[in-house]
Amino acid sequence: MDYPVALKEMGYYKEDYADKEINMRNAVLRFQSEHNLMVDGKFGEISYRALEKRLQDADYQYADVITSPPTEQEWIAINKTKRILTFYKGTQVIKKYPIAQGKDPSYTPEGKYTIVNRIKNPRWGGAGIAAPVAGGSPKNPLGYRWMGLSLKGGGSYGIHGNNQPKSIGTDASMGCVRMINSDVEELFELVKLNTPVWIGTHEKLKEWGVHNKSYLN
Repeated sequence: MDYPVALKEMGYYKEDYADKEINMRNAVLRFQSEHNLMVDGKFGEISYRALEKRLQDADYQYADVITSPPTEQEWIAINKTKRILTFYKGTQVIKKYPIAQGKDPSYTPEGKYTIVNRIKNPRWGGAGIAAPVAGGSPKNPLGYRWMGLSLKGGGSYGIHGNNQPKSIGTDASMGCVRMINSDVEELFELVKLNTPVWIGTHEKLKEWGVHNKSYLN
């Protein structure tokens, strides 16, 4: 099976960058996140199994089981174990996205938060380790969108873009949740202020009533 061809035909491949290798890696990341697989950008045996099953499954639905949503409106859950951000409306999945998290996963705080600010072309202050970078610059580590979490006032932890596309699907950040730039721009248009955001490991989310069940189960 030629998985690059299949992923393109299924709509996972986008012309995000001039580098086709990065674009195909992004397609793999998106496929993995949509099927609740471990998001790592490597199309190995498990991804092949999922693709084979998916190609035969015309009635595919997201496998999530949600028993205790925080609202019947829109909300977000971030699965640190699988590196998946899911945007829900009540118990229904609207969209799934691959992410990067803290270089030590503990850097990305677990808990129940809300979105307290939304910023286009955010300025990066340097985090005490580098010179600040202007908003809108391709060198900005925050990319072109920022959605701040209520933890520490919305300026310390957030969901944002990136200037290191190969970091998505890894443990790489100082604690924030990174996304593919085109993905976070799409999500940014959907997310409102005060949207609930739950962040936890796979097991913690299950305790809270959010089961990102694998498509292969």
